[in-house]
Amino acid sequence: MPHLGADVAAYVDGQLSGAAQRDASAHLESCESCEKAVRQQRLLKSRMSTVATPEPPAALLASLAGLAADPPRRETWWVRLGRSVPLRAGIVLASASLAVVATAYAVGGSEQSADAVEPPFNAYAADFTAPSPPSSTSAGTIITAAAMDDLNDFGWPCHDTLAGDLHRVSGAYTGDGDTIALEYTDGTSRLNLFEQTGVLEQAHLDGFRSEKIAGTTVWVRPGTPTVVTWDDDWTVFTIVTDVDRPRLEQAVAQLPTGAYEPGVAERVGDGLGRMSSWIGAA
Repeated sequence: MPHLGADVAAYVDGQLSGAAQRDASAHLESCESCEKAVRQQRLLKSRMSTVATPEPPAALLASLAGLAADPPRRETWWVRLGRSVPLRAGIVLASASLAVVATAYAVGGSEQSADAVEPPFNAYAADFTAPSPPSSTSAGTIITAAAMDDLNDFGWPCHDTLAGDLHRVSGAYTGDGDTIALEYTDGTSRLNLFEQTGVLEQAHLDGFRSEKIAGTTVWVRPGTPTVVTWDDDWTVFTIVTDVDRPRLEQAVAQLPTGAYEPGVAERVGDGLGRMSSWIGAA
C-alpha cells in the first residue's frame, strides 16, 4: 500500500471505508513516516480546542478606518482592462491556488506549541537504584495490556520488547496521571521508560551531554543508571537503565526520534489534510 499522504486526516477521523481503514492500519505497522504523520495529526486534533481565532492586526484596522474618499478619476484603458470580470476571475483563481499551496506547505511543516517538561531525573534514578526497587506500577494507576495496545495505536509506544530481549513487565500512569511509566527486563538488566506530553526543558539538563543516537540528538547522563532523554512530536521520552551502550542505542532506535523529514509534496499533502480536518470540525 502507498503512503497515506492526504488520507492521514481521514484515517484519524475514521472517514475511510472499512477496507481502506484496515489497509491503512496494516501499512502503519511497517511505515515509520506514516505512523509519525498519524501521531502528529492525533496530537494536533487534541490541541485544536485550545487554538483561538486570530484577530486582525490593530494597525490594519486603523488604516482601513482612516481611508479617505478620493474624488472619482478618469480611468485609463489599462485600469478598465483590469476591471474585466474574466481577467479578474482568472487572476483571483491563480492567486488563490498559490495561496492555498503556500498555506498548506506552511501548515504541513508547522509545529504546535507545547508545555516545557522537566522530568524528575533524580527521582527516576533513585527509584531505579533503591535496594528494593519499586515496580513502576506501585506509584500509579496500573495500565492493562489491552490499554497499552490502545496507547500504541494512539502514538504512545508501549512495545512488548525493547533492545531485543528486554520484556515489558509493567506499565502505569504516574505523577498526576500525565506520565506513562513502563518497566522492561531480561531478568538481569532493567530499563524504565517514561513518556509524557510536552517539549523537553533544556535549560536544566545539568550533568547531561548532547549525543547523536539513532540519527537524532538526545541528552545523556552517564553513570549507573544511565539516563537518556529527548522529545519528539510534543512527547518527552526518558530512559533510565543499566544496559550496555549497544542495547541502549537499540532501545532508542525503536522509539520515535524525529529523524524523518518529509519532502515538499508530502508536506503540502499533510498541510491540506490538516486544513481539511479544521474545516470539517468548524
